[in-house]
Order: sequence, then C-alpha cells, then structure tokens
Amino acid sequence: MVEDGRELPKELRDVLREAGRRLRYDRGDALFMEGDHPRHVVLIEHGQVKIERATADGSAVTIAVRGPGELVGELACIDGRGRSATVVALGPVMAVLVPLSRFRDLLNTNAPLVYAVLVRTVQRIRESDRWRVEYGALGTGRRVARALADRTVGGADGSCVIRTTQQELADAIGVSRESVVRALRVLHESGLVETRRGSIRIPDPPALREWADG
Repeated sequence: MVEDGRELPKELRDVLREAGRRLRYDRGDALFMEGDHPRHVVLIEHGQVKIERATADGSAVTIAVRGPGELVGELACIDGRGRSATVVALGPVMAVLVPLSRFRDLLNTNAPLVYAVLVRTVQRIRESDRWRVEYGALGTGRRVARALADRTVGGADGSCVIRTTQQELADAIGVSRESVVRALRVLHESGLVETRRGSIRIPDPPALREWADG
C-alpha cells in the first residue's frame, strides 16, 4: 500500500531517534548549507524548516517547507554528493541528527525505512513537477493560496501557522512581494488567512485548499 503522508511512520521515527542525537535550533539557524559535504540526515521533531536554493544572482529562493516527522538531507547522504540546498529553521526547531554512516547502515538492514524514503522521494518529485506545470497557469491569488495550502501542517485545533515572510513566499512562487501582499489581503478578507509578523496562520486548511483549487 502506497503511503500518502509526508511524515515517516512512528516506528521508523523511533528507529532514527535511537540512532541519532537531538539538537535544538533557533529561528534563522542553518541546519546545513548548500554545497556542504553530507555528515548526517535530519529528522524534524518539532517546528518547521525552509529549503532554500541559491540563484545565479546570489539570492536565495525558498522551494519547500518541511515539518514534524519529515526527513531532510537524506538524498545527499545516499549518494554522497554535496548538499543540494540550504535548510533553515523558521522558528524553534527540535531535530534528530543521524550520522551518515549510521543512516546508511539502517538502509542496508531496514527494508521498511528504504521503502519509506523511496516513497517520499517520489512524492517530492511529483510535487516539484506539479509546481512547474500547474503554478505557471494559475493567477497570483490562487498561486499564493496553493503554495500555502501545500505547506500546511495541522495543529491541535486544525489550524496551521506557517513561518514565512511575504518576501520568502514571493521568491518561492516567482512573483513580486507586492503581488503577494495583494493576494494575502484578499485571502485575509475572505477569512482564509491571518497575517502576522514573520508568519501566516491558516484557520481552516481544507477551506484554503478548496479556494486554491477553484
């Protein structure tokens, strides 16, 4: 049965916890940098991180946001090549760092972990393909809504807080900050988002998704 969630199953998260060590990061801390030699894979336990890539002009573009239960940095640990992106904490983050050699040992002995990593890699490839095809055809308002909906991780009350600035959101979807501001104003007036300094709260993620999908 193919899994739909982005989080690793609890039993596999437990395996990684036993193999690694916990480390706390504050907002703005880099878990690792693009181009770094891989030394560990990271399991996010609490908080959110953004995935950034450098552009030709030296600026950084946010390409994804990852949350609790998700694994980051696994591809570089598998192929041994330099990190393909920078990972930065969007707020307080608690993570488990599993050394590269230990992670590879687990892949050699734990078939469910291999399958889970493979499934999530395929999901991210599909997500990337969908971004390229669908987002270009959407108006700015729906593009912003879709980008936010794709990053929701439900809280205890069903709402979600996404740690991102308006500029980061603009960079991620390829529009100007002013366009994002206008789109967020419309979404706010519709009761779909609440903008705060450095974050955006989604009171009802399914409602935002429905609006984004038109």
